[in-house]
Amino acid sequence: MDKAAAQEKMEEEMKEMKEIKLQPDQPLHNRVEVAVIDFPDGKSREERQRCKVTVEFAQCDVKQLQERGLTFEEAMKYYKEWLYEVIKVNLAQDWVCVEGMEEVMAIIEESVKQYYQE
Repeated sequence: MDKAAAQEKMEEEMKEMKEIKLQPDQPLHNRVEVAVIDFPDGKSREERQRCKVTVEFAQCDVKQLQERGLTFEEAMKYYKEWLYEVIKVNLAQDWVCVEGMEEVMAIIEESVKQYYQE
């Protein structure tokens, strides 16, 4: 497959991905609830909450990652990949976040970082 065909295939797959928005609730010290919102009739129309995902980052949760030998950067990658997979299961399809991922990851990062500074 040449470069142009590969690019075309990737663009086609992106069109098939569901666009979502992540909206975190007020975080607690050990977790945050994240609403998964989609746009059934397009982004300019009414939004619909599809599900909520609880991201847990208590000391015992982070300790499990540390025991596996994960660095802080690897732990953040783990959380992002975990979040993707959990939402994918709930939506039953691949997705791309158009809003809110940075905010959610910042909440997780702030909490997880404290356990890597000890």
